[in-house]
Amino acid sequence: MRKHAVVPPFRALDPELGVAERLLRQGNRELCGIVAQLPDEHAAARRLNAVLAEAGARPRLVDTGATWRIVYVTPRASESELAAGAAGLAELVTVGGWRRVKRCATCARPFCDRTSGCTRKWCAEHRRASSVVD
Repeated sequence: MRKHAVVPPFRALDPELGVAERLLRQGNRELCGIVAQLPDEHAAARRLNAVLAEAGARPRLVDTGATWRIVYVTPRASESELAAGAAGLAELVTVGGWRRVKRCATCARPFCDRTSGCTRKWCAEHRRASSVVD
């Protein structure tokens, strides 16, 4: 298992991470397809890089052997919402690893875990429902 560096406040990754979370909540086919590749991080990274390229986003994920990092390539003239969301997902992976991209324990909907201990188990909808039961 990889060691992870201290994760900065996730609000520093917004607005792109917020877009990624919203698209995942809405069941965006491209971003959910990336999550479907996990736990195979390299397959997920290949899929994420393909989505980034097709959407015209600048970053690409690169595995350095110890961590993931982002490299930037020449952007297209305009970036779409999907490009912003995919870029946000790439940024999350570089600071927190693929372990931050999870599926809800109740409905299997993908979500981004922003908790400091990476302990979240439910999507936003089911997290609220579980706190009412507790």
